[in-house]
Amino acid sequence: MENKGTDYKKLYEEALLTVSEKEDAIADLQSELDKLRRYIFGTKSEKRTGSTDQNQLGIFELGTTKAVQEELSESVSVQEQKPAPKKRAKGTGRMSLPEELEREEIVIEPAESTEGCVRIGEEITEVLEVVPACFYVKRYIRPKYARPNGEGIIIGTLPDRVIEKGIPSESVIAQLTVDKYVYGMPLHRQIDKYSKMGVRIPASSASDWVMRGWEQLRPLWELLSLVVISQKYLQVDETPIKVLDRDHKNGIHKGYMWLYHAPVDRLVLFDYRKGRDRSGPKEMLTDFKGIIQTDGWKVYDSLYGNHPDIHLTFCMAHARRYFVDAVKDYAEQANHVLDEIQQLYALEQRMREEALDWEGRTRERKIHAVPVLERLGKWLEENQYRYRPGSPLGKAIDYARSRWAGLSAYTLHGQMELDNNLVENAVRPLAIGRKAFLFAGSHQAAEMTAAMYSFMASCKKNNVNEFEWLKDVFERIQSHKQKDLYQLLPSNWKQYRPK
Repeated sequence: MENKGTDYKKLYEEALLTVSEKEDAIADLQSELDKLRRYIFGTKSEKRTGSTDQNQLGIFELGTTKAVQEELSESVSVQEQKPAPKKRAKGTGRMSLPEELEREEIVIEPAESTEGCVRIGEEITEVLEVVPACFYVKRYIRPKYARPNGEGIIIGTLPDRVIEKGIPSESVIAQLTVDKYVYGMPLHRQIDKYSKMGVRIPASSASDWVMRGWEQLRPLWELLSLVVISQKYLQVDETPIKVLDRDHKNGIHKGYMWLYHAPVDRLVLFDYRKGRDRSGPKEMLTDFKGIIQTDGWKVYDSLYGNHPDIHLTFCMAHARRYFVDAVKDYAEQANHVLDEIQQLYALEQRMREEALDWEGRTRERKIHAVPVLERLGKWLEENQYRYRPGSPLGKAIDYARSRWAGLSAYTLHGQMELDNNLVENAVRPLAIGRKAFLFAGSHQAAEMTAAMYSFMASCKKNNVNEFEWLKDVFERIQSHKQKDLYQLLPSNWKQYRPK
């Protein structure tokens, strides 16, 4: 018998709604699964392929050192028609060897007699040779002289040493440091390498040498911190690092390196903190006034979103990444946004090739970038409610729209960057080191690690040879006047280096 009180239409609508919600949930989970599969098994590159994206730039190709900019300024503009490259003839693909390398000439005469022959020319073949690094002992011999009438002894003064009366020279400590913090070679691998070269260094000694070197650099690191934080424009990022800690339940503490990059002075500051909470940037940036560019993480917004003296800007590469993830499910809409963002990156590429100063960059951005950003901002407003908030495109639109003012602010000044890639590039040596030495030995060692990565990254930004800089600083820092300590910073070192 039919129950007249049952509303089948309402039940049917509720069932449809439940099915729709489940389908949405399945779609969201499938999107996350696809993203995870791409991360594990797919290519890490975010370059786009296709006829409409021939000029698309990889997001990690942005941000160059001065040397690279000078090289780019001599190249042909991306908008000019480039002739098809000529194919090399077979057998002419050898790389050219640098002219500044020392040449050793070996003359090979024919095996048969050349008596009565006329020399008509010669064939020259150049091959690259290497002499493996070797240790040698430097002996300081100081003659002693007795003054007349027994008035004392005269003897020469030893140069400043990182470790007074110690075995290692400044070059040895510099090499240990550079191999670890630039090339990601743990100390135990270096020790094994040196033992095969005939020098056995105890692990405790090697670790102590590096630590003693850091103690000499501490005043310079404090100055670097002051210089970076006093800038008016900083890029900020953070990355984890494991630290041995006996008090931790697993014996391993997960700490964080906070990075502060000053693009104008090309200096990088690593700051180690035990956590990822807001205390790190809050303490470091207590007196900061200016522009902070971040990846959009909520901690920065909670700290500086309404700060009267700090203008918070964001990274276009992070916003772009969300639309890259949405291409599979919403190809037309996502590609429309990516095509517009591509124009912004193409403009930045052209300005680097033309080596424009910051005033020229400001002018070009107002002419060419502002209209693109206005179109994109209008598209985001029109489409903010058309897609489910949990869908890939819905997430992309919400992320970009809520940060659009900060994403567009880079057009206000030519010294600002379109994205945060310059500071993210500075993280790479640390990422390589994490895979090699896995963790820092203590919280104190993590603080030293932060300082060393700060110096090495700053050297790279200024196109300075890390070993030459570190060796020279070790040799001079003890006798260097405090008021002239700024001369030893990587950004000033070439200018004030002894001739």
